[in-house]
Amino acid sequence: MKVVVDREGKNVVRVGLELEAERASRAYEVTCRELSNQVEIPGFRKGKAPRNIIEKRFGRDAIKQEALERLLPELLHQVITDENLDIITRPEIVECKFELGEPLKLAAKFEVRPEVKLGDYKNLKVDVPEAVLPEGALDNALTNIAAQRASMQAIDDRDVVMGDHVLLDFECYVDDKLVEGGKAEGLTLEVKEGAFVPGFCEQLVGKKPKEEIEVSVTFPDEYRNPSLAGKPAKFKVEIKELRQKVVPEINDEFAKELDHETLDDLKKAIEERMAEEITMENEARCQRKVVEAVVEQAELDIPETMIEREHELLMHQIREIVEANGQSWDEYQSMEEFKQLDDLKKKEANQRVLHSLVLGAVVKAESMNVTIEEVSPYVFDYAARNQVPEDRLKELFDDEMFMRQVSEEVLTSKVVDYLVKGAQINYVEDSGEHDHEHGEGCDHDHEHEHQEAPKKKTKKAAKPEEKAEKSKK
Repeated sequence: MKVVVDREGKNVVRVGLELEAERASRAYEVTCRELSNQVEIPGFRKGKAPRNIIEKRFGRDAIKQEALERLLPELLHQVITDENLDIITRPEIVECKFELGEPLKLAAKFEVRPEVKLGDYKNLKVDVPEAVLPEGALDNALTNIAAQRASMQAIDDRDVVMGDHVLLDFECYVDDKLVEGGKAEGLTLEVKEGAFVPGFCEQLVGKKPKEEIEVSVTFPDEYRNPSLAGKPAKFKVEIKELRQKVVPEINDEFAKELDHETLDDLKKAIEERMAEEITMENEARCQRKVVEAVVEQAELDIPETMIEREHELLMHQIREIVEANGQSWDEYQSMEEFKQLDDLKKKEANQRVLHSLVLGAVVKAESMNVTIEEVSPYVFDYAARNQVPEDRLKELFDDEMFMRQVSEEVLTSKVVDYLVKGAQINYVEDSGEHDHEHGEGCDHDHEHEHQEAPKKKTKKAAKPEEKAEKSKK
């Protein structure tokens, strides 16, 4: 087989190949025999119909197409392997000449992974703003927990004020007609500015329980229901009940409700949890800054097609969420929110592709891979989180696409850890608020309260390298 490889552009390769006439004809004959074995032809036993009868039944062009589809994967795999092509798209056949008795000639185009010129990723010096636990965080956490466990108490001896909760019935009218789906009974609503429909809650203030009132509003121009957007409306409202939030006192009894013996025990548990979260945040910041440094040093041209595919994938995920919430995708696309999100996802797609290519180049340079022993814990963790029955575990391990995806995630984690270990990390004071920029290697949740930058003495969390040293002892 003769092969000619030409580069067209920065990441497009055209492969021309010529297959010997004998091998091409043999593939045609094999296809004829297999088709003969698959169909019943009057006057012949199965598999015994001669070639000319098979050609008459299916047509030469169809048989050649079938033979070509059988040949192509093998031929292209051989070319890709022999020429060491790192392809990122399926082949596009741009030329094909298949005549019996003559060499098979065809040309295919691929997109290949762009070349990445890495910087000195083994000797990085990175400044990382250090997350710290500010004084007052414990008190804030306790206050938030108490607020979450607050109960609602019905009251009838005063008017509605901001911050109350009301139980109400309403009917919504536009142009004196009841809006479809515009009637509700027993709706619980927190009275706060801008809630429900802008201007609605403000008109509840000063009203009394059991009172029937009329509320006039105008739906926002970007309202989720286009048929109501920008239109004035009137609500007939009955305030069924007024409720105020009663926050429990923070004491030993409160702690016992949370399965702790004393308030001190609860405080200790919260402090430990927040310290763990700060440690995780510092690890995430460290990983992110190191990856950013490696990416910044690298030189490459990102193919637009890769960014477009990643963007399509991200928007497909958004579409699934939108439609799962009962909203039309076409309707959502007409909203201003969509354009903002679309622009955001384009930037995210660019970053994801950039990081993937650069980290992939490091993996290749360091000849990294992952073993089944490294991947298995992640599969078991996935199974536990998704309540996969034990008898279905084998299906997960046999799922080639799933295992490839998990392996890629494990390999990404492995290369990021490798880069962090080789970098010189200098923790510096965080000049801004306790920020959370989620990036490469940052996949944890945050339950602690976001505080302003500390102004007094702070409690510092263990740095990643300190944690690593402790684990060795």
